[in-house]
Amino acid sequence: MFDKIRIIVRKIKLYPLKILVRRSQVRDVIKKDMDRWVRMTDNSRSDYSVFEKLYWLIYAENIEEFRNLLYYRIGSPAGFLERFLLNLSRTLIKPVDTLLISSKSIGPGLIIKHGYGTVIDAEKIGDNCLVFQDVVVGFKNEADDRPTIGNYVHISVGSKVLGNITIGDHAVIAANSVVTKNMPPNSLAVGIPARIIKDAGNKAEYVASGEILA
Repeated sequence: MFDKIRIIVRKIKLYPLKILVRRSQVRDVIKKDMDRWVRMTDNSRSDYSVFEKLYWLIYAENIEEFRNLLYYRIGSPAGFLERFLLNLSRTLIKPVDTLLISSKSIGPGLIIKHGYGTVIDAEKIGDNCLVFQDVVVGFKNEADDRPTIGNYVHISVGSKVLGNITIGDHAVIAANSVVTKNMPPNSLAVGIPARIIKDAGNKAEYVASGEILA
């Protein structure tokens, strides 16, 4: 009985967010986000409907970071109703306080794992990237001095990616590395300051594609 009541309450709390997703101009991107989060977290739920996936992603344990990404996608609506629903949703379903997402552009499929203490403030982030906890992607000297991140980039625990640099597609940034210079596609960054290993090739692509998460 208690479980049934809890499910009803959760669905009621989710309803404003459900309306926002349905009315969003970027709902197709949100759907792609949800598809990848479900595939990488529990692929057995891939056949769920859009709103079954939304319910599960919002309330599943240990993936609260999806809430922050969803609120980033919704942005700051112009209409009164949408603003009201967004404020209500953020009150009923709180984002992770220690995860900041403020990039100008983020492609679909961004995954954030254990995103506590993480700041994602890039000029642009490509498709299907993967970011872990205690990561900083942001400016080095000035507010507009921010990185451009390619597609399928893997940024490991504790890494820092700083300044007006470009990280190529399928690049991998190892744990606790500090990257302040360009990385070509399929390269690997290791150390402080990071040493760039070019042509890391299949290993980098395999890791960044999300086949493994460590």
